[in-house]
Amino acid sequence: MDDEQILDIVHQTAAEMMAAKDGDVGERNFAVGAEDADSLIDRYGFSSIDALECLLILEKKFGITLAPEDLNEEVLSSATALAKRIAALRQGRADSGQRSDARA
Repeated sequence: MDDEQILDIVHQTAAEMMAAKDGDVGERNFAVGAEDADSLIDRYGFSSIDALECLLILEKKFGITLAPEDLNEEVLSSATALAKRIAALRQGRADSGQRSDARA
């Protein structure tokens, strides 16, 4: 799975979460400028609690755990940065699994 696919899942998860919260069935359409399209807060109207809830859902979906140092302003405000961090954690998990397999 590449960064673009992960980014799509991040946006899909955020949209579904906010639609469910609002009782909407369809995807919400927010009027955002191009510079705000990557911001989960601006695009989906996330509060800090919404952002944490979304992170928990994404951790479960991807089988990763974001460390406290991963929860910085860049990662929390940018869907692209979040997707790249998730990809790096997945790759690190895959690499450590390969090393474990090689030792066995």
